[in-house]
Amino acid sequence: MSLTKVQPAMIGSSTSTTAFAAGTPIYENTNTVNSTYTITSGSNAISVGPITIASGTTVTIPSGSRWLIL
Repeated sequence: MSLTKVQPAMIGSSTSTTAFAAGTPIYENTNTVNSTYTITSGSNAISVGPITIASGTTVTIPSGSRWLIL
């Protein structure tokens, strides 16, 4: 099975990628947030951890939104 690499749709930096296997319920994410990120207002986000937020980096979660880390 091959993985399709895509630009991060959620948490991550422009140099990292996320991956998913088409036709399967597999999704990969990096373990470190390397750039400041704001979840889109009215949206939620999910990551599988542990997740590290790099020094000097912030993740903003707007009111009414959630970031779930499994």
